[in-house]
Amino acid sequence: MKKIFCVTLCLLIILSVAGQANYSGAYGYSFPPVGDAPANEKGASGMLVLLKMDGNKYRFWLDITIGWPSYNIGETDGTVTFINDTASFDNSFEDATAPCILKFKIKEDIISINSQSTSFNCGFGNSVNADGEYTKLKTQPLLDNNWLKKEYNQSPTITIAADKATVYEDENCIHAKKQYFVKGDKLLSIAETEKTVYVEYIPSPGKFVYGWIKKTMVKETSTE
Repeated sequence: MKKIFCVTLCLLIILSVAGQANYSGAYGYSFPPVGDAPANEKGASGMLVLLKMDGNKYRFWLDITIGWPSYNIGETDGTVTFINDTASFDNSFEDATAPCILKFKIKEDIISINSQSTSFNCGFGNSVNADGEYTKLKTQPLLDNNWLKKEYNQSPTITIAADKATVYEDENCIHAKKQYFVKGDKLLSIAETEKTVYVEYIPSPGKFVYGWIKKTMVKETSTE
């Protein structure tokens, strides 16, 4: 009985450790240009950034270019949930008219992406696709709020007016999170409804705050 208990306990510990894996970080690839390219021209490259949300759910940003000579690019972002070592992104759940489906598989420090859709469906440039192996970068970029602003360079900045603005899980602001912003905080307005705003914020590397706040908490909006 004791042996069985010990084996069971060890398995539970292993599963617990596996469940706590954090894949946050930047992954990428880079190749020299194909063909007789002039000096200093660049080849195909890709960058995938993951930020842990809750549990095994991650926010991701994907940027790709095929390099010389056209330098066509592809950009997309969304959320994925890893089950064991795999995850899927399907923007049709977000009411997209052209479904972009990407399959993620992680093994140690490499994430493989297999696209199930055309470049057009994902909003990529001609001949651009997400397929490839993205290796975790040895030198990680500083993933802070300044980095986030570059990803959303067209998004307006909002300023919190209330002394305390609660963050909610849903756009109707019914399910409150144990997070809030304070008066004077400046945030990126990623999306909005008539009465609420979806925000994302990285107060420090490794921290990621996201959710909905009420527009009554907002003082002003700018594009600075």
